[in-house]
Amino acid sequence: MNSMFKYEIIRRGNLRLVEEISKEVVDENDYYQRAHRLRVQKRLKFTRSAYRVQVIGRNLPRSVAVVYGGEDAQAAWERDFFLCSKIHHPNIAHLFGLTRSVSSPGLVFYNDLLPMRQLWENGTAIVRCYIAHRIIKDIDSHKSDHFFSSVIKSIIGNIWNATFLQPDTGLFCISPIHAFQDGGYRPFLHLANPKKPALSPLPVASYDDSYILSHYVKWAREDMSPELAFQKDISFRSPLYSSFDHDPKQPVSLAVITSTVPAITPTIIGKFNNLQYKVVDEEPLHLFTLQNTQDMFKTTDNEMEVTIWMGKWQVGIEYVGQRNEPSSETDLKGWTRVPYDQLWSYSFERCPHLDHRWLREFSRHVHIDWNGQDWLSASWLSQAQYFCDTVNGLYKDILESAALLSRVEFHLQPKFENHHCLLHPNASKIFLFIAPITITACHPFGTSGIDVCWGNDNIDLYYWSFDRDGSCPLSKRATKALGLPELTPKATIYQEGFADYQYEATKQFQLFRGYNPSTQEFAQKHGLPLVDIIWPDGRTGPDEDGDSWYDCPEAQNKGSDDLHETPFPGMFSGLKIVQRYH
Repeated sequence: MNSMFKYEIIRRGNLRLVEEISKEVVDENDYYQRAHRLRVQKRLKFTRSAYRVQVIGRNLPRSVAVVYGGEDAQAAWERDFFLCSKIHHPNIAHLFGLTRSVSSPGLVFYNDLLPMRQLWENGTAIVRCYIAHRIIKDIDSHKSDHFFSSVIKSIIGNIWNATFLQPDTGLFCISPIHAFQDGGYRPFLHLANPKKPALSPLPVASYDDSYILSHYVKWAREDMSPELAFQKDISFRSPLYSSFDHDPKQPVSLAVITSTVPAITPTIIGKFNNLQYKVVDEEPLHLFTLQNTQDMFKTTDNEMEVTIWMGKWQVGIEYVGQRNEPSSETDLKGWTRVPYDQLWSYSFERCPHLDHRWLREFSRHVHIDWNGQDWLSASWLSQAQYFCDTVNGLYKDILESAALLSRVEFHLQPKFENHHCLLHPNASKIFLFIAPITITACHPFGTSGIDVCWGNDNIDLYYWSFDRDGSCPLSKRATKALGLPELTPKATIYQEGFADYQYEATKQFQLFRGYNPSTQEFAQKHGLPLVDIIWPDGRTGPDEDGDSWYDCPEAQNKGSDDLHETPFPGMFSGLKIVQRYH
């Protein structure tokens, strides 16, 4: 503990307690604490209380003292001191003093730290968006730093409770102080590229809507206008996502706006015009190395380009199989071929009889790339008020339930209740063939969309064969006799939702800049793809009095499912697909 002499030793009597910030009782025998704290041989029991303090006799601003108590107070204090003194970083609270009382030792941190959660809960929509922007820069962008991450994981465990604002510098930092005892949730997630350009930090005295909006407008960006930069910045993906089971043989439309009100399953309520898609059918080896090569979306003839990633089939995190390239006599090109022994090599357990009860499910996903999701989210948010005002109540609770359908996952799950041992001497000579997943453009009556399909109603989605080219499928009877596993195809769709403050911040910003949120003029000016409304129950729009009117019965598409709606007639907008391979 010689390093403690680098810090000022403060007498306990020279700390004037001004206000209690928090108090937590820590018992590391509790499962939650064991899962999130430093693993040590002895699990500690102690209390940790945080106070705003004034150091008597020193010309210092208010500081924060963390005082330890309980049977293991000294050990907990020493451990937290070691971690806080190990790394010096502008986004870790600055430790400058110690109190060495035997019964209640403490750590003293410079400056009057303000709990991020308190700022968030008391903040306006604009303030919340700015806080999210700075957290991405000040906290999330440093998670690749080993020492920074070790402090987060070892001493804190909950960034939502342990992130504080340094009021004078405007920087957010982490500290071993818990502002609230309940867990709560984080109101935002990190972006794929947290090292993107960031606004300069504002001191807490500048946390005012008009000042923050003016600060955004002055944001110097080389690749886009400040207005567009603001809209994209506040359109980050929040944790308000939902997942739903879907018929694996029915197409799924990506890059569409859906709603779950009043139905339980999603219904398409909006599509985008003027989209161009690039399809990449191989998953990169390292997703987080992807860079947004151009922060502004690419445009071709005023079309926005979105990349659709098609992952390979995988078991856990391991990729399996390869695309089948059969002889010209067969029509199985594009199917995925997986040797049975490769599936088995990634199973949970292995036994000499190849009992497939231990086989893991395998999956494949198709999703819009992160940058594309951000731009589609920005396009929707900038037109959401227009959408609500135009439909005039025909859709309920739009802002609470609307989401971007951005991802679909396909699964093959072994039926464990019917498990058997493989009755074949050579598992490497048996092949599983999985139907191809295809992506097709759809633009009926003028709107753009992209359909993801796995096989069709007329074929099985998988079969087994002894032939490498799959030309002779095994019958179901032979499959069962050999003890090959029966697989259940499943599909899951994922929606990215939006928080109420994102809608409100968008509306306030448009009003601040002189736009009418009830129109599409912001999106039109900045070249964002326009949202086309998919009217419910055959309606094609409101009449001049605001009442809904209907399409003729012959034109209604009564056979469509919720995720493959037929939109209303309108101006034709083409959609292009460019196939690209890694």
